[in-house]
Amino acid sequence: MSSAKLTAPVGQSPRPSPGDDVKNKPEDVLLVRKMLEANKIGPLGTSNKVDAGLLKAIGAFQKKSGFKNPDKVIDPGGRTFTALLPAYKKQLAEEEKAAKEPMVEVKYRGKTIYCTPKEFEAVKADVIKRLTPYMTSLLKNHDNALDTYTHYLDVAQMKDGVLNAVAQVIIIKAGSVKMPNNKLCLNSIKASGKLQRAMMSKDLKLIDEALPQAEIAIGAFSSDLLRFLKEFTGSAETTATVLMVSSAACFAVVGALAAPVLVTAGGMSAGGAAIASGAGVGVLQSASQELGKHASGQKVTAWDSIQSIVIDGTVGGLTGGIGSKIPLGFCDDAAKWVAPKLASKVAFLSGPQLQKFLTNYLAGSGQEVIKTVLGEAVKEIGRIMKTGKAPTEKEFEAIVTSILYSALLGGVIKNLGGFQKKWAYKNREMLQGQIFPDRLAKLAKGNDIPNVLKAKLWAEVANKVSDEALKIGYGAIVSSATGKESEAQMVDLAAKAAQKDKALISLIDKELEKALKKHKVPVK
Repeated sequence: MSSAKLTAPVGQSPRPSPGDDVKNKPEDVLLVRKMLEANKIGPLGTSNKVDAGLLKAIGAFQKKSGFKNPDKVIDPGGRTFTALLPAYKKQLAEEEKAAKEPMVEVKYRGKTIYCTPKEFEAVKADVIKRLTPYMTSLLKNHDNALDTYTHYLDVAQMKDGVLNAVAQVIIIKAGSVKMPNNKLCLNSIKASGKLQRAMMSKDLKLIDEALPQAEIAIGAFSSDLLRFLKEFTGSAETTATVLMVSSAACFAVVGALAAPVLVTAGGMSAGGAAIASGAGVGVLQSASQELGKHASGQKVTAWDSIQSIVIDGTVGGLTGGIGSKIPLGFCDDAAKWVAPKLASKVAFLSGPQLQKFLTNYLAGSGQEVIKTVLGEAVKEIGRIMKTGKAPTEKEFEAIVTSILYSALLGGVIKNLGGFQKKWAYKNREMLQGQIFPDRLAKLAKGNDIPNVLKAKLWAEVANKVSDEALKIGYGAIVSSATGKESEAQMVDLAAKAAQKDKALISLIDKELEKALKKHKVPVK
């Protein structure tokens, strides 16, 4: 099991609390990232350096763990480290178990597929279930052909009367009809017996060997018998009970499942093993379904089979793989696609601002949203491809955009709309009730300005600074909000940004000083 020990403190440097110096050694930083992610904080990436994101994550965990004054520092064996440890150890144990978990390796259509023994046995059982009706009909074919052949042999041996025997000989001699090949009959009998034993054993290895042999032998015997009957009667109408045999080429999955290799998931995490297994089983299950279509005599072309198997496998692999972190590049693209459609819903943000906000949201707290959207989009693409049409990049973009638009509209976009209204009220209240009185007291000589004059001063200054304060708040949301905040929390974030903005305070002072001079109020 991997080490779960820190060699030195990790986090805010210099530390704001008593304790050993923060070293932020690369190996310790990586361990802290893994421990936080195991505790559902993140994802935090694989950088071995401390950054703002990691410090924020440490503080968030400490706050979540009940720290009154989070210091964003993790000490070896300290309270934060001890709180992180159980979930991290559990994750390590799961990954170690996954690495030792036996898996079945299957070679199918040039690819290596992995699945658990239980899943493998389930697919095997499904294949046998789908093949059994076909193998039964194949054996029935042999029985019918043998009955027909035996009948003509019995006639030839006068078991059905001398006159019938003589009539048969005359027809055969007069028409130069060749009797069925007895060797082909014996081969069919032998192959049928072998297939029956394989069916009873439910051993795919035996079926894989016996089925193609039975198809070839029974097919050859049936074809020769049909040839004889056509020559003898001038028609094949008397052979209604004799079935033609299809090709063994469509049963590749049987051979793939007949000789599996048992391996361990060495190097795989629990999640990685699950994804590999899920995608593999999807391919084999799809192949089993196609096998059933062939065996039941449905008209399915080779292209239909390959297309269905490839699509089902791809869809299964993609939707399974969505459990990992979505690449940032895709979050950028998705935000770029959907931002224009959502722009009218949050008009207070410019197009680039909305796109940036959505990118940050999808790459951070909105990961589950984008995973769900991608899963639905991949399934939709699978459905389209099965109609025989491969979607273009534009069509894929349109599918993702449509699903993502619906997902965002009722969540983060709705919150942004509510924030816009509340921030407009809060902005005016903050400027008029807090910032303006504070700046007026610092700029004007004396505090005996009449309220009527104060109202005039405020009206003149407000027109020049109110919009700027609104923009600062919007900018704070774009750059700092994660998208999971409530409307009230976003308003609070915007207000704090405006109150701390030096350029805004300077603008207020400048406009207030102009107004004071205009109304001949002494300025300090």
